[in-house]
Amino acid sequence: YANLGVSRDATDDAIKKAYRALAQVAHPDKHSSSLLREAASGTFGKINEAYEILSDVNRRKIYDVYGMAGLNAGLEVGRKHKSLAEITEEFQRAKAKEAREVMEQRLNFRGAYGFSFSAAHLFDKHIAHRRAVIARRRGQPASGPWLDLNGLDFNSVFDVPTWKEDTTAYVGAQGQMSRGAGAGGLVLGLRKTASEHTSWEAAIVTARVSEHAVGHLAYSFSGAQGGLGLEVGCTRALYDQHTKGHLTWNVGPVGGLTTGAQRVKNKTSWKFDVSVGPRSTGVAGFIARRLSKLSTLRFGLRFGTNAIDFDVGLLRKMNRETSVGMSVSIGIRGVHVKFRFNHVGQRFQFPILISPHATPRSGFLFLTIPFVVVGVLNTYVVAPYALRLENETKNVLRQKYSAQVTKDKKEATAAQALLQSAATARLEKERQKNGLVVTQAAFGNFPRRARHKPGDFVVDGFFSDTSDGNGDRDTNKTETKTETETKSTSTREPPWLDVTTATRFMVFDSHLDVNAQAHKPSLLGFCDPCPDERKFLRVRYTYKGVLHEVTIGEDDALAIPNKTHQLPEECQK
Repeated sequence: YANLGVSRDATDDAIKKAYRALAQVAHPDKHSSSLLREAASGTFGKINEAYEILSDVNRRKIYDVYGMAGLNAGLEVGRKHKSLAEITEEFQRAKAKEAREVMEQRLNFRGAYGFSFSAAHLFDKHIAHRRAVIARRRGQPASGPWLDLNGLDFNSVFDVPTWKEDTTAYVGAQGQMSRGAGAGGLVLGLRKTASEHTSWEAAIVTARVSEHAVGHLAYSFSGAQGGLGLEVGCTRALYDQHTKGHLTWNVGPVGGLTTGAQRVKNKTSWKFDVSVGPRSTGVAGFIARRLSKLSTLRFGLRFGTNAIDFDVGLLRKMNRETSVGMSVSIGIRGVHVKFRFNHVGQRFQFPILISPHATPRSGFLFLTIPFVVVGVLNTYVVAPYALRLENETKNVLRQKYSAQVTKDKKEATAAQALLQSAATARLEKERQKNGLVVTQAAFGNFPRRARHKPGDFVVDGFFSDTSDGNGDRDTNKTETKTETETKSTSTREPPWLDVTTATRFMVFDSHLDVNAQAHKPSLLGFCDPCPDERKFLRVRYTYKGVLHEVTIGEDDALAIPNKTHQLPEECQK
C-alpha cells in the first residue's frame, strides 16, 4: 500500500489508477540518465510486485493478515534488484540465525544456581573471634579476610527430542548443600502434549479450564515428608489481560493454601501472595518499575512465620540474552547483599550475609553504600565501557557494509527523485487544507531523544535538507558546522537516511499508515543505511498547524496523525 501510495481500503480501480500513474514515472524507458534509469528499474520492480499482490484478491487477503511472511515465507518484498552475492549473504545470515533459534528452542536449556556467602566476620569482631576459636579447635589454620561459602543449590535441566514431535524427554540434575551437609539427585522426565489444551508431564497434568483460566494437578512422593502429596491449583485472568490471579491448595503431606494476584503492564509490574499453612503463613509481594529499556528498580516485602524482611534491588539488561542485578535484603535473618546474573535461561544468585543482626545503622549503611558504589561504577566504568564496545561494533559493521550502503543510498535518493513530483502534489494538497504535512523524516540508527528542545532537527546532523514548519525545503539555510567538521563527516556515511520525500509520498487523505509486517528498507525511497543494527523511523509532522513527532522501531506499525505525538508547547513556536 505504501509503495503504491494508496490506503488499505483502496478499491481495485484506485489501485489500478495509482499503479498506472507511478508506472509512467518509474518506467526505465522514460529516463535518459543511466543513474535514473537504474533507480527507476529498482523502483519499477517494487511497484510491479506491489500491484501483483494487491490486484490478486486471494494474495491481498493473505497480505492483509500475515504480511509478506505469509506470501513468500519471509523473502523481502521489492528487493528483486539485489545481486546474487547480496541475496546469498542475507540468506546465509538468516539461516544461521534460524538454526541457532531452533536449537535453543529444542534444547530449552534452563537452570537456577544459588551460592550463599557470609561476610559477617569482616564487619563484626565478635563473629570473627568465634570463627577463629572454632578454627583452632578443629586444628585448622585461621582463614584470611575472605568470604565464607555457607551453601549452594542448583537445578539445571535441558530437553531431549524424542521420536515424536509432541513428546519431549528432559534430563537434569539438582542438588543442595548447607554448612557441610547436602544432597542431590538426577532429574528424568517425559512431557507429552495430549491435545491442543492438555498435556502431561510425568505425574503432572495441566488443562485449560476455560478461555481465561488454566488449572493444574500435581502428584508427588517424598519419603522425608511422609509419602504421597497432591497439589491442586488454578490461574485465571482477572479484569483485563494484564492481571492474573491464582489459587493453589496443597493437600499433603504438608498442607497449605496460597492465593494472590500479579499484574504486568507497560513499565510497572507487581505481585502479591497470601499463604496459610503449618509450614509457612504470611504475605509476600513486590513491585517493579522499569526506569529505562535497560534498567528496572524493584521493591520486595515478606512478612510471615518464616521470614520478615524487605529488599531493594536494581536489574540491568546488558544485551538481549544477559542481565545483571544487585539487591539489599534486611530482616530478622540479618542483612544480605545479593548479586544476580541471568543468561539465556540460566539464573545465578549470590547472596552474601553481611551481618546476622539487622540494626538501624547497618540497614542505613547497606541501603546506601552498595547502591552508591554501583552507581559510581556504572557511571564511570560500566556505561563508558559498554558504550565503547557498542561503538566499536558499530564501526566494524559500518566499515564492512560501507560500499553497499553508499550504493543503496544512491538508489534510494534517485528513487525519491522519481517520487518528488507526486510527493510535492500531495504536500500542497495537505497544506491547503491544513492537514497532515510531513516536515522531516529519517530512517536508520540514531540516539534516543532525551527531551525535545526548540530548534532541534529530527536527527542530529539533519542539515543537508532542512525544512520549515510548512514542509517547504529551505536550501538557502547555512550550515553552522565548521569546515573541519564538514570534511570529517563527509567521508563517512551517516547511519540514517533522509526519507522526507518518500514519507510525504505515503500520505493519503491526511493519514499515513504503514503495516507492522512491511519491510521498511524495501519501501519506495528507503534502503538499509545500517545493516545488522537496530533501525528506527522518526517522522516530524504538523497536523492542523500543531507540530508532532513520533519514533518507531523497524518492525513497528506507523499510524499518524496521533494526538500523543504532539510536541511540548515550547517547541510549537
